[in-house]
Amino acid sequence: MSTDTAPTTSQLPEIIGPRLTVYHLMPYFLDPTVTEAYLCRLYQLTPEQVSAARAYAFRNADTVLEQHMKIEDRNVQGNPPELVEQMRRTHATFQRFRQWLAERQEREAQREKDPPSPFPSFREWLQQHPEESLEGL
Repeated sequence: MSTDTAPTTSQLPEIIGPRLTVYHLMPYFLDPTVTEAYLCRLYQLTPEQVSAARAYAFRNADTVLEQHMKIEDRNVQGNPPELVEQMRRTHATFQRFRQWLAERQEREAQREKDPPSPFPSFREWLQQHPEESLEGL
């Protein structure tokens, strides 16, 4: 596995292997208390990958820090209102799905507890009596 960084289609230097860019690691590189071992555990990277990303950030400090500051500014601004609304609707839809699924599982569990009905369903009865088919009507 290569331990260097590589250009990507997004033009952000990426660590070969995981889908991380150098910018994912920048906050950690700027924090003097973060160790290389911590980054290796956190992102499942090798020490060589972390070293290569750090070396890239130092070799290209002006460009990397400028881009990092743009990313930080964008993060501070938050999401646009239309995206926030879309996230709210998606969350509500997911919550309704979870409720539906829980109700369905509860019905199935109840069905397993209840003894089978002595009467067949209409579909079962129709399968047992093909001469009563509705096709002729």
